Amino acid sequence: MPRGHYVGTKSLRDEGHLNFLRVGPRVRGGRRALVGLGAAALLAATGAPTVAWAQNLPIKERNIGVSRSGATEQPRSEGDQALADGWVLYRTERGQTAFNDSMATLKATDSKAPSAAAFNGCTDLQCGLSLPALSADGWIPPGRIWVSPTEYILIVHSPRLPAGQQYRRRAARDMRYFVLHEFHNSTRNTDPFDTISSHSGSVFVPLYMSKQWTDAKGRRFVIVVQIAPHDVFCFHATDKGSAGPGMEVAKNYTDELEPLQALAGIVIASIIKAAAPQLEVVNHGGTEGLPMLKAYQHRIETLRGRPGAAPVVLPFVPATPQRIASANGKIEDLIARGGASPRIPIAERAVVPSRAIMLSDTADTQAPKLVGPIKPAVRPTAARASEPAPPSPQ
Repeated sequence: MPRGHYVGTKSLRDEGHLNFLRVGPRVRGGRRALVGLGAAALLAATGAPTVAWAQNLPIKERNIGVSRSGATEQPRSEGDQALADGWVLYRTERGQTAFNDSMATLKATDSKAPSAAAFNGCTDLQCGLSLPALSADGWIPPGRIWVSPTEYILIVHSPRLPAGQQYRRRAARDMRYFVLHEFHNSTRNTDPFDTISSHSGSVFVPLYMSKQWTDAKGRRFVIVVQIAPHDVFCFHATDKGSAGPGMEVAKNYTDELEPLQALAGIVIASIIKAAAPQLEVVNHGGTEGLPMLKAYQHRIETLRGRPGAAPVVLPFVPATPQRIASANGKIEDLIARGGASPRIPIAERAVVPSRAIMLSDTADTQAPKLVGPIKPAVRPTAARASEPAPPSPQ
């Protein structure tokens, strides 16, 4: 069998922790996981890789180059994913790579949390900041940026192009905006790796932000995946002429902006602005991305009232390529669960009328009601059918 060959699928749901796994009912063709002692014996007899064997692979290699026939085709929430060999299986290789890169970076930067004294009294980033600088080739250094003793931002590199290929980059004079977006689709699924899977063709935005996640040690974090240089040619904000970088933020219109997402937006916008001061931080369209823009603008107004204050150096744990490449571990030892938006009923995903409309009091949409018990039809005999019908009473 080739390394990482698909042997089974479980469903990863958002109701509980990732180490609480159930056999998944939503895989293509109804395929289900091989579980129990009989399955273990079958795997041993056929030579197929077991979960324990597969998890000895480096994280970056998990479920790469395998059949994706068992992946969840239309995930309905951030946790609605299949598992193959004990590892999350995304529906595209690109989404899988971004997820693996994120988990490998998480493992590579695992360290002791900084003390409260390291932040010098700066709460909610309402102070001047000293942050990692954007590199000359347009990438934010990968690693873990702590914003409090219990919260951090995980910066992940997941290049869209293979090593050695060049990105088409914009000149500084052609970049005017840094645009904040929000996810919005019929399923309300804001999983950044599903969104990366959906964004095929040209680069849409170079940056994708997740919802708030919790690691295995109970600390909160947000993932920011960078797939291309900040100044790559991308096609996203048509109302702004796509003149500059953008970031997709895991938030639907109906979701509240999570506090840690707001802090992560401030950090990323500050890093980008330091490298390209001419950029104006804006939101896309009318209200899309507006909550994050307001959080950024509120901090700017606060800083104007505190001129001359010394900047606070946020603790940063860099992720070296060597540590990322060799990172290993079980998924339950890395993350507890990711954030999830409320699921939308299946009947409301397209043009199917909602149940409330179908059961309304209007005559045109009133559902049929049973007015009596169901009984077999009684057919008249030939003799009775030839008799004249009795006169109807007046």
